Amino acid sequence: MADAVKKIGLVLRDLASRKMRESSTGGNIIRTWSASATTTSQDKGLLESIWDGATRFVGFLVSGVVQLISFSWTKLWSWIVGGTQFIANFNWNISDEAIDKQIQGLWDAFGGVLGGAVGRAIGWIGCGLVPAAAIMTFNEALATHLLKEVGEQALDELLDAAGEVIQAGFRMGVQSSFLWLYKNVRGALKNPANPLGIALRGLFGSEKIDKWGTGESWTIAGAIENSIESIPNTFLRNFVEEGFEEGTEACIEAGYAVAGGIDAWLAMQKVANNSVLGTDRTIEITPDRSVPDERIVLSGPEAVMRPTVVNVLATHQMLGNRDVGVLINGTPVDEYLRPGVQERRLTIEFKEKTAPPWKMPDGKRARKRQVTIFDIKRGLTWEEVKLAAKQYTSGQRLITAQLNNGRQMQVYAGTENEGVQKIKELLKLSTAEILPNGIRDSGYVDPTSRRRELPYLVYPAKAVLLWRKRSTDLDGREDLAGNIWTEKAIEFDLWPENEPANLPNLG
Repeated sequence: MADAVKKIGLVLRDLASRKMRESSTGGNIIRTWSASATTTSQDKGLLESIWDGATRFVGFLVSGVVQLISFSWTKLWSWIVGGTQFIANFNWNISDEAIDKQIQGLWDAFGGVLGGAVGRAIGWIGCGLVPAAAIMTFNEALATHLLKEVGEQALDELLDAAGEVIQAGFRMGVQSSFLWLYKNVRGALKNPANPLGIALRGLFGSEKIDKWGTGESWTIAGAIENSIESIPNTFLRNFVEEGFEEGTEACIEAGYAVAGGIDAWLAMQKVANNSVLGTDRTIEITPDRSVPDERIVLSGPEAVMRPTVVNVLATHQMLGNRDVGVLINGTPVDEYLRPGVQERRLTIEFKEKTAPPWKMPDGKRARKRQVTIFDIKRGLTWEEVKLAAKQYTSGQRLITAQLNNGRQMQVYAGTENEGVQKIKELLKLSTAEILPNGIRDSGYVDPTSRRRELPYLVYPAKAVLLWRKRSTDLDGREDLAGNIWTEKAIEFDLWPENEPANLPNLG
């Protein structure tokens, strides 16, 4: 048990985030925004003070970007897995025109990411930091308070924006370079005057080389799938298919385990170089950035605080998205703590394809997401559901909204803004509303090998409306209060452009 604790030990002084913060705050370990750059004195004027603050801000931003692109074995394995999946699913018979369109599409998509990052930066600086600094001319105390409150959130937003631009630019550059290189190499090999082209024509024939880049698509994954499907013996075919899929997934997970172990071992080597207890530190922890008032302050030697910090974060992660109960003196708990019976609940299923069959070109099943909306309003129509359930970008960020009916609504999205927008769109179908400060971004959920992937578009596929009514007799299901309910489930498609025929009343 002691060895297990050492494996997860950490020294706060060696954390990269702490080093960045110390470099920009003069050694302070408490996460605060220094107001010294915004206060005037007899030696410095307002403009000079603002310039000093901007210099410190840029230094912190640059150090944060360096951290975002820093190396780790886990990140390297993620690149290897992503590159292998791209190569396996790449259409090697793609035409030159399709390559040009894909490159243009990648560049156009990067323009959106870059514009969003620039917009966030301008918004936070122009509407957050600059007005707070301008207040310094007539109220220094208020300006200092505003910079302290706004500064940290602005830094986090700008670092997130910079990270998204760097990652998107890297992916766009690698994919575009590969497509451009493949197009030109193929063109050179198809040239009859090229010695390598002559050799290829001798191996595969001139007709195949001349038709390279036309006709049906061909992928490595598809070729493997076809080879497996062509096995005549059903037992052997199932054995090979399941063995290949499970072996691939196990290899990916094992790779992440090995890479994580290397990173952990390197971290342990750094820990071994420190003293037994370390220096005294005071740490202020904000477990949830969306709730800045919820802070935990710890003080003590580093070695003592290591397990304490881990326990605090683990406890918050375990209980942060769960209701553990509320003590209400003098009031029946059931009336307040247990949400009422959901008479109308709608579950919408989104899929990676716009229409059936629900299989991708490589033969795999289309990925799907499900979102449940409670307290569906009366008089619902198919057109309203179709409009609210329009496409969105799914991802690994879990966005949770606490509702005024005692329940919560969750959406997996590519970004926090995307998830919040989708929740608001779907809540138009419900009588429930989001509580003030009820939105929580749980960040990137630790994914398995199946989910370790880039964000992707999902489209409305179908929906199920569960309709409960009070039973007039003894037939039905009894709840904890002794009431008897009858259930009716209405399932309908959302992928068509028009309302399906013979659709029951969604009342």
